[in-house]
Formats: sequence, structure tokens, C-alpha cells
Amino acid sequence: MKKLVSNIFAISILFAGQINSQQISVSSPEWLVDMFFSKSSFLEKANYYSGEMLSEINEPTIGEELNGKGEVAFRQIKATNDESVFAVEVKLENKIIDFYSYLKKEGDHWKITAVRRFLLPHFIYTVRDSLSNLKSLSSNDSTFLLSLKLFTMTDAELKNFFKDEKENFQSMISSFNKGSGDQVDKGLAEVGCNAIYSDKKYPGCIFIQILKFETMETGFIQAADEVLLPEISPEDFIYIDEVSPGWFIYRVM
Repeated sequence: MKKLVSNIFAISILFAGQINSQQISVSSPEWLVDMFFSKSSFLEKANYYSGEMLSEINEPTIGEELNGKGEVAFRQIKATNDESVFAVEVKLENKIIDFYSYLKKEGDHWKITAVRRFLLPHFIYTVRDSLSNLKSLSSNDSTFLLSLKLFTMTDAELKNFFKDEKENFQSMISSFNKGSGDQVDKGLAEVGCNAIYSDKKYPGCIFIQILKFETMETGFIQAADEVLLPEISPEDFIYIDEVSPGWFIYRVM
């Protein structure tokens, strides 16, 4: 995680705001996330790390990097008896950075096992910005630019985009189920997505892929039931979150 953290805080941190306070009990999953991302000091962190995080004991937490600056908010997106996953939003000036924190219960104690950020290679942002500055684009380039914009959006921005385009996504699902290839292709172009497919590993789910780069992928899932969704984990589907009944955003690393 050392590289992940250093990449984030290479930017200037000028905005100083109040960290969101939450009523949480000591040693709970919420308390651990708050200590790691919000607090400027987490001296006992060695007692609350496990797995790959053990190699990060001597590295600063996100909260220590922030040192009281910015705003932090988090939500639980997975909860079982012994696993918990949180989506964490860090706001610096008008920039929002999304993190995902993974916790496991070992005996009677919760511990942080991994932290992820969906950080794409720099050249993808450069291509997006270059295309955005062109005065005229072909229809294919316009679709590709929209895809790049979606690929690089924050979780909150993706949710807003989906809500604005929900009818188009529902129409695309209908065309896909009917086998109407031309209508599917037209629908994908309209919403800036690259592919629509089902996966035998996840029956009852239809995936609408925005873009994929190497192993990194972002898109939407339409699922008949939440129990049919892939498992959230730091190794594969690092983020799955409901955006509308039956619809979810996903990210894969």
C-alpha cells in the first residue's frame, strides 16, 4: 500500500475541513476505519493489522498523511459475522478520492487486512484530457471519450450518471435478453459502454462493462437478487455497491 498512499498525497493539500464524526464503539469495524482514514495518529495500529497490512506497520495511515486536513466519509458495503468492507471517500479541495477497506474478525478482534484504490495508469487520464480538448470528434472517438470519462469517474459520479441514464440501461438489458444485437450496440454507444455479457460463474447477473485495461475493469451489474452478485474482495471485485434496486456498480482489479 506504500506506493498507493504516496501517489495520493503527491498533490497539494490546501483544503482544511472538519473530519466527519461518527458515534462508533472502540475496536468495531467502523472505529478501525475511522482511525485509519480520519485520525491524525493511530499509535496502536500494529494491533489492528493482519495479512498484507502487516508490511505497512511502519508506514503512515491515510489519516496520518492527511493530518487533520480534508474530509472523510465512509459507508459499509459488505457485512458478515467475520468480514466487513467499507467504501471510503476522501475529499481534498474539490478532488474526491475513493478507497476500499477490507476487515476480518480474528477471534474476538477486528483487523484491517487490505486497502485498495482504483488508480488507473496516468496515460489514461492524459488521453481523456487530450480528446476532451479537441473541437471535433468522430462518433467512435466521442463514444470512446465518454467511456474514458466514465472509467475515470469517482463512485459518486458514476452513480449520478447511471441515475440520469437508467432508462437507457434498462432498454439495453431488454434488447440483450431479446438478442437484438443492433439495438444493443446502439445502446452501448449511447451510454459510453464497451460490452454487455453474462457470466456462467454468476447466474442471474448481467454485466455492462464500461472499459477494461489489463485486469482493471469498471461497469454496472443488473442482478435479479443481491445474493447472486460476485463476492467483494481485495483480489478481484474490489467494489460492488447498489446504485438503484437491482443495479450495482462494480470495479475489478
